[in-house]
Amino acid sequence: MTGRKLAGNRIKAGLAAVLLASSLLVSGCRGLELENKTEQVKGYSRQQAMIVAANERNRYQNVYGSGIWELPAGEEGEERSFGEAMVLNVRSFLEQIKTLNMMAEERGMSVTSQERDAIRTLSETYYNGLTEADRDYIGCSLSDVQNLYTDYFLANKLAAVLISGTDSEISDSEAKIIQIQQIETSSLQKAKALLKLVKIDGSDFETMARRYSETEEIDRTLSRGGEEDIYQRTAFGLDEGQISNIVEMDGLYYIIKCTDGYDEEATLQRKDRLQDAIRSQAFIEEYETYRQEHNIRFSESFWNRLDFSDGTDSRVTNFFELYEEAFPEG
Repeated sequence: MTGRKLAGNRIKAGLAAVLLASSLLVSGCRGLELENKTEQVKGYSRQQAMIVAANERNRYQNVYGSGIWELPAGEEGEERSFGEAMVLNVRSFLEQIKTLNMMAEERGMSVTSQERDAIRTLSETYYNGLTEADRDYIGCSLSDVQNLYTDYFLANKLAAVLISGTDSEISDSEAKIIQIQQIETSSLQKAKALLKLVKIDGSDFETMARRYSETEEIDRTLSRGGEEDIYQRTAFGLDEGQISNIVEMDGLYYIIKCTDGYDEEATLQRKDRLQDAIRSQAFIEEYETYRQEHNIRFSESFWNRLDFSDGTDSRVTNFFELYEEAFPEG
């Protein structure tokens, strides 16, 4: 879950990008709600939980200030502060990691000795980088860090297996992005006159558009996807440099010029995003199937006492960033 009301401020590393997109909402998060039985399992220690909690506490507070924790964050009809919601989010995230570790163990998956060596090095890098204020606030040992990184690694390892057989191929045509310029007017007579002008040899379409179009939006980026309207069908049917005839839609009249019939860089980026979305969805579906039978909930009482507004000078925010650097393959 990524925080719709505070977009762009999210945990972003490997599995966290997928898990938190589905379950770590800043606004109104109530964790994963199931009708099936709940399994009370031994969770993480307070010190281990604080590694993630401090990371998120500092990341948000560095951007929005310490006053953020008292802001309302519940859904309509709920009374919940942003700080309370964040505690629930961190707890939900760690419950998911625990669930994924159970899945991995049932499949006979484990961490190899070579992988443990890499995790140990990563853990030392994180732990040795903590300031005195960080250590006072989190209270963790090197062993706590290593245990948490190990569980997170195994969860990522399982996720890679779950999505490995997913057909996520997207064609360039499906991901295609083009660049256009447009003239928009509410008058058919004016559109006809402008069409004659822009099709004269040597005419500058952009200049005419900026002078006569009834909207300031002249340059547009279009992408394929969903049900295409007549505007999109016309635009994608143009060759680069070609100017359309008049397109009528929703009581307005458009003249379109294709300025880039294949934005290669933007198309490749969109293709990657679409493929990631397909793989993420495949993982979530597999995870949800297991979760329906194993609704993990932590029973430790310290969760009710976590408070992000205690004025600590802790600033550490790199737990997931260091992981991504150590294991860039995700």
